[in-house]
Amino acid sequence: MKKILSLVLCISLLSASTIAFSANETETAVSLTDEAVETSETSDVTAVPTTATQNRVSVTATVSKPMFMKDSYAKIELLSSDGKSLGEKTAHISSDTDTVVFEFDVPEYTIGTSFKIRAVDGLDCIVYYTDRYYVGSELTFPTYSYIDDNGNVTASTDVAVTINPLYDKSINLYYDGKPTGIWGARIIDGVTMVPAEALAKAVGYDTKYDSTYNTQVISIADKYMFFNVGTDYTTIFGADVTAQHPTVMIDNTVYIALRTYADNVGVTLDVKDNIEYLDIYMSKDPYLEQYYNSMFVNRSGISSRTSYLVWVSLSEYKTRVYQGSQYKWRPIYEATCAIGAPSTPTVTGSFEYNYKTRWDYGSYYVGPCLVFYRGYALHSVLLWQNGTEYDGRVGMKLSHGCIRLKKRDIDFIASTIPVGTRIYITP
Repeated sequence: MKKILSLVLCISLLSASTIAFSANETETAVSLTDEAVETSETSDVTAVPTTATQNRVSVTATVSKPMFMKDSYAKIELLSSDGKSLGEKTAHISSDTDTVVFEFDVPEYTIGTSFKIRAVDGLDCIVYYTDRYYVGSELTFPTYSYIDDNGNVTASTDVAVTINPLYDKSINLYYDGKPTGIWGARIIDGVTMVPAEALAKAVGYDTKYDSTYNTQVISIADKYMFFNVGTDYTTIFGADVTAQHPTVMIDNTVYIALRTYADNVGVTLDVKDNIEYLDIYMSKDPYLEQYYNSMFVNRSGISSRTSYLVWVSLSEYKTRVYQGSQYKWRPIYEATCAIGAPSTPTVTGSFEYNYKTRWDYGSYYVGPCLVFYRGYALHSVLLWQNGTEYDGRVGMKLSHGCIRLKKRDIDFIASTIPVGTRIYITP
């Protein structure tokens, strides 16, 4: 029975429907607008025409929360369907704001009238369903009436939208096609700025902050970059350049212009804009590639379960310690060593540091001993029990197969590399 009554009511109202923008305008009979029908379908309500009038329009805006959101005053404008301005409203938007309602008092109008809203200032865009309306563009929405669950004709003069506030786009950085994991890169004054230390470590440079000169130093071997905080004056590999944006410090982190680094070392940048964030793909750094490829351990692709690697070159009587990762090992220490005598040669191959001990021989000892395979170890030269040298010879074949190092050298290695570090021994 309720559906029949509703149908009769709909037919009755349809035959008497009119529309007027103000009380002074001539009422003209019209059918429902296409926009009203579309909205009613999207809202899962049955729209019906009516002669009811209203003098208020509401815009309910849900505030999205991008990562680097800025506080702002969002201003929107309400317009009639023919583009006449009906007023502007402003609301403060912050990270604590979830929803704002813009209320507009307007000349009396008949339900079914369409209006427009326009983003004016203080926000990125207005989102209506899946469409985005940026500052200056207009979206049209209808008012309409519908029959609620109780059979009553209800007017809808409110439009629900989402507003995207002003924000700095978040940035995902990739190096040689792989994610860098750098957090905090951002757009500042229209320039992509990245944490200098994180960038340097991600691509393979050494870096440190020099508090004396308020400078972030990025280096590899004998090549240096100097980014001076608070100024665009920058030096890259001996050449003075003007940075795209002054180097800045934010929350004790130094940020540098990504483009300045890239352009001056030969790195290309491929930027993909995903509206709310950027994907930036960096090519390989040619200086780093040349540097790393010049080392045997990188060309050979040697890996380690830790961030350290030890390479012993028997032909050179050298023990070298590296820090980094596969293909990106950086030398941090080098020492001359003694190796196995011809009758008791040193084993060659790839091993791992297993444990640390000390071997005593009465009046003298060797230690620390970094055992890597059976009875083979990196250890000190022969030492008296008081720590002075009993036999301090290196650079020759004289051990029973172990790698002998001066005490200062083995002490450094023992205090630096953890158990599990790769010990790589070549002829």
